[in-house]
Amino acid sequence: MDVTAALEARRAVPSFDPSVSITVEEVSRIVDKANLAPSSMNLQPWKILVAHSAEAKETLKAVSYNQAKVTEASAVIVVCGDLQHFRQVEQITADAVAQGVSTEERRSRTIAMAIGAYESDLQKQRDEVFRGGSLWSMAFMLAATEAGWDTAPMGGFEPEKVAEAFGLPESVLPILLIAIGKRNPEVALYPRGYRLPATEIVHVDRW
Repeated sequence: MDVTAALEARRAVPSFDPSVSITVEEVSRIVDKANLAPSSMNLQPWKILVAHSAEAKETLKAVSYNQAKVTEASAVIVVCGDLQHFRQVEQITADAVAQGVSTEERRSRTIAMAIGAYESDLQKQRDEVFRGGSLWSMAFMLAATEAGWDTAPMGGFEPEKVAEAFGLPESVLPILLIAIGKRNPEVALYPRGYRLPATEIVHVDRW
């Protein structure tokens, strides 16, 4: 399946078949593909919580306005952003040096740049985790489509209660839920909604 086919096939399904299960290993394979998503300085600000067991999904449902999709789905991905993601710069740049694609001098500059940019700027931290988490989420949904799974992004949840219910560290913010499973064949998809064409949204050189 090429990118265009995945984009055309992906739909936010309204209901899942609760009899279908997905393994953590399969979720992890899709996560590894989504991890190819771009991020500033390759700092990868996303962290992922998988609500996989029936108990975890019930807990998540209670803090997601009791949406049925949460427990119908085979699993629900809680896409999170780590405000302290810039601390990963040392690990990430060490690997780049080990692979021969960077030097120690360049690594030192990158470490200083990352810490200088984010350490004392909470707004910049928040901006980056939401930006990076959004890029990761789209990559995950396309990879899931390619693997034959259906998904539904869900913004209807209570972030503070999700964090409390699942013991998230203080620096980790829930950004988005992505339900994954197989579409309930008894619930029809709506026709795809109208999309504004490029002629209505693109401005060239200036507004």
